[in-house]
Amino acid sequence: MRLILVFIVLTPFIGLCSGALTVLQQLLDRNDYNLKWKYGTAQTIKWITIHNTANSAPAQNEATYLNNRRDSQYISFHYAVDNIHAIQLLPDNIHGWHAGDGSGEGNKASIGVEIAQSTNTNEALKNAAIENGARLAALLLKRYNFGVDRLRKHQDWSGKNCPHDILGRYGWTNFVNLVQQKLNTGDY
Repeated sequence: MRLILVFIVLTPFIGLCSGALTVLQQLLDRNDYNLKWKYGTAQTIKWITIHNTANSAPAQNEATYLNNRRDSQYISFHYAVDNIHAIQLLPDNIHGWHAGDGSGEGNKASIGVEIAQSTNTNEALKNAAIENGARLAALLLKRYNFGVDRLRKHQDWSGKNCPHDILGRYGWTNFVNLVQQKLNTGDY
């Protein structure tokens, strides 16, 4: 009985390794609050939307914060990724609340990827998080048989300056090219 209990407790934290990037599945708790404010309904995936978290916290902190957030706001995303790994918080086929476009395709037909640590002062760490974000984007594009034309910026849906670090310092075209390189080489 203990072994079964330990297995059940640890199952959400088992890493799913896909080449160079480890993706941990740590889905948001399915409690009444999260089911109302964070879990959407079924979606047909058309887009991968890229965000920056606009803080210096790693992906695990983003995941914990989102899971515990209780401010009666519709807000959620599918993945948080940093320089070490990615964490999946919502199933891909359930829409999140990340794009700022209400019931539009940004929220209701898009997987939200939050690239963490975008305000960290360590540029190498920020670049490593962006590289893993590109790996995750390539993995998702491959999974759904999409090309880089299916990548979107949060800005495309709501006008918000997001992903701010990629739009400013790194460059959106550079990011899209990096995703394409990851797709071409299978480095995801």
